[in-house]
Amino acid sequence: MVSIENNNKIEAGRFFLIGWEGNHLDEPLELIEHFRPAGLIFFRRNYPGSPEGLALQLKAIKKRAADLGLKPFILAIDNEGGDVKRLPPPFIELPKAASKLEPNEIKKLCYDSGLELRSIGFNLNLAPVLDVDVANGIMKTRSFGLSAQEVILRARAFIEGFESSGILTCGKHFPGLGAATLDPHKELPTVDLDLEELLRVHLEPFRALRANLSMVMTTHSLYPALDSKMATFSEKIVKILRKDIGFDGLALSDDMEMGAVTANIGPGEAAIAATLAGHDLILVCRSRAVIEASVKALEEKIHTDRSLHIALAKSQARLKNLVFWQ
Repeated sequence: MVSIENNNKIEAGRFFLIGWEGNHLDEPLELIEHFRPAGLIFFRRNYPGSPEGLALQLKAIKKRAADLGLKPFILAIDNEGGDVKRLPPPFIELPKAASKLEPNEIKKLCYDSGLELRSIGFNLNLAPVLDVDVANGIMKTRSFGLSAQEVILRARAFIEGFESSGILTCGKHFPGLGAATLDPHKELPTVDLDLEELLRVHLEPFRALRANLSMVMTTHSLYPALDSKMATFSEKIVKILRKDIGFDGLALSDDMEMGAVTANIGPGEAAIAATLAGHDLILVCRSRAVIEASVKALEEKIHTDRSLHIALAKSQARLKNLVFWQ
C-alpha cells in the first residue's frame, strides 16, 4: 500500500473483479483475504448445487468482505439471457436478446430476475449488451437489434427492470462489437469501420443510456478509426467514453484471460496498460496465477509510476461512489 495526498490508501487488489475455479466456499474466502479485491464474479462452475447453498455462500462472502472493511464489495454475475446464463433452474431464465421481446415484457422479466438475484446476494449484473448487430457477426444472438434505436429501446427496458429491483447494470462492449466477425475470447478482432459509422451507430446506445448504467465494459478489439491500440489499452477510446459520451460511472475491462489479450501481452503488463488507459476495474475471471501476476505488477508499479498512482486515485474515488441497495 502507498499513501496519497489525502491520507487515503491505495491497495492494488481493490481495482480487480475476480473469479475462482470451483464451488467450495474456502476458495472465494481465501481470495478475499489474500487479494482484498473490489469484488467477485460468479460463473456456473461456482454453483454449489442449490439456491439455498448459494445464498449461504454469498452471505458468508459478504460477511468476510465486511469484516475486512472492503466497502463497497461487488458480487457480480453475467445474466444476459439466452446462452449467457450462470444459474440453472429453478432460477428464471431470460430469453436471448435477439428474441425481440417487447420492452414491457423485457422490463418485467428483468425486474423479477433482479429480485431473485438480489435475494440470493448478488448486486451487479454484467449486462446488457449494447452492441448493434450490423454484420450478422459474433453478437447476433446477444444483440437487441439491427439498429441503434432498437438496441436502445430494449436495453433501456432491461436496465430499468434490473436497476428497479436493486441490481446494478453494466453496458458492454464499448465501443461496440456488432461489426466484429472474430471472437475476442479466442483472437483479436479488428472492427474496420469509419469514424462516422462508429459515432452514428455503435456509440449511440452508450450515449443514450449513459445515465442509466453504473458501469461500462470495454472490449479486447481494434478500432483503427479511433486508435492503433486495442480498446482495452487505449487511453483515446476510454476518453471517448468519458468526455464525448459523458459517462461518469465505472469503466471495467473485459476478462484479461481472453485470447485477444493473452496472445499479445503478459498479465502484469496488461493490467498496468488497462489501468493507465483509464479503466477503474480489471476483470480476471478464473486463473489464480493471472490474478496474482496482475495484482503484483500493479502493486509494484504504484511506487514508481506517478501516472499510474494518479489514475488509481481517480478510480478509487469513483469506486467509493458505487452505491448498492441495502
